[in-house]
Amino acid sequence: MIHIQPRQFIAAIILSVILLGVIVRLVQKGRLDIAYCWVWLGIATGSILVVVRYDLLVRLSHLIGAVTITTTLFLMAFFVLLLMTLQFSLVISQHRRQIKKLSQEIALLRGEHPPTSEVEGVREGITIGG
Repeated sequence: MIHIQPRQFIAAIILSVILLGVIVRLVQKGRLDIAYCWVWLGIATGSILVVVRYDLLVRLSHLIGAVTITTTLFLMAFFVLLLMTLQFSLVISQHRRQIKKLSQEIALLRGEHPPTSEVEGVREGITIGG
C-alpha cells in the first residue's frame, strides 16, 4: 500500500484549507457570485478528501487501470477543467441571450420615442423662443 509522506500531507491540507478559505472570503465580499463558486468549493473539498482518504485515490487508480497515482490526479484535473469550461460556456451563452434581448428592447424604445428638436435644444443648452 502506498502512503503519503507526513510533509506532503500537511502541505496539501494547509493549501486546501487556504483555498477553501479564499473561496468563502471571495463569496462573502461579493467578488465571487455564489452561483459560480460551486465548482471551486468542490475542488477545495475534493482536494481535502483526496489527502485525508488517500486510499480512495489509490483504489480509484487501480480501478481505472492507471499505472501511477499522478495519472489519476491529472485525469481528475482534466475533468474538473472540462466542468469549468462547460460552466463558463453556459454563463456566456446566457449573457449573450440577455445582451441580445436588451439590445432589441433599446432599439424598440428608441424607435418609439424619436428625439424632438425641442428636447435636443434643451440638451445642448439652447433656449427656444428666447
